[in-house]
Amino acid sequence: MSDNGEAIVLVHGLWMKPWTFFAFKRYFMAKGYHVYRFGYKTTKQKINKSSDQLAAFVNSRPQEVVHLLGHSMGGILSVRTADKIRKKGKIALLASPINGSQVAKKMAKSSWQKRLLHWAVEPLTHGVDSVKTSRSCQMIMGNWPIGIGRLVCHFDEPSDGTVAVSETRADWLASHHVINTNHLGILRNKQAMDLTWQFLSKGNT
Repeated sequence: MSDNGEAIVLVHGLWMKPWTFFAFKRYFMAKGYHVYRFGYKTTKQKINKSSDQLAAFVNSRPQEVVHLLGHSMGGILSVRTADKIRKKGKIALLASPINGSQVAKKMAKSSWQKRLLHWAVEPLTHGVDSVKTSRSCQMIMGNWPIGIGRLVCHFDEPSDGTVAVSETRADWLASHHVINTNHLGILRNKQAMDLTWQFLSKGNT
């Protein structure tokens, strides 16, 4: 393994833990990146606090170039934090409902389901309202509609079973890819890893 001097911070999604990124961590360590996994309380604290914690974590890394790789809600958190980060780098997003989640909006209408989301209601229903960063951002999204989101919401459009493809599109994205995987499967999908590496290794950080 050669050291390319760059780092990646992995930011997990709703109800998940840092270890869920084990496949991506192993893949990028083999490519010579320094890989860090950031953990945060997805439902038990406001996203503004998580954002401050993420910014402090990224800014404290010793590498000059630190990329962010966020899955689902972790992608929303990454984009919302970008303007607080002093490091150079890009943002890679995996199945992040940056336009707001239909599933979360439906859950928010039910009192007991809303309690399950708690502080995650706001970021998941609103997504990313405005982008305050010059960082290049890429989205990779699945179109295999098998996921727990189908227990809550019926999708009349392509989805990964939890997030609709349309919820991941935006004109500020440098690129958008749709691949054959579902919402959780993307975390161990080789094509997703290869596309992420190609994006991060292009330069222009």
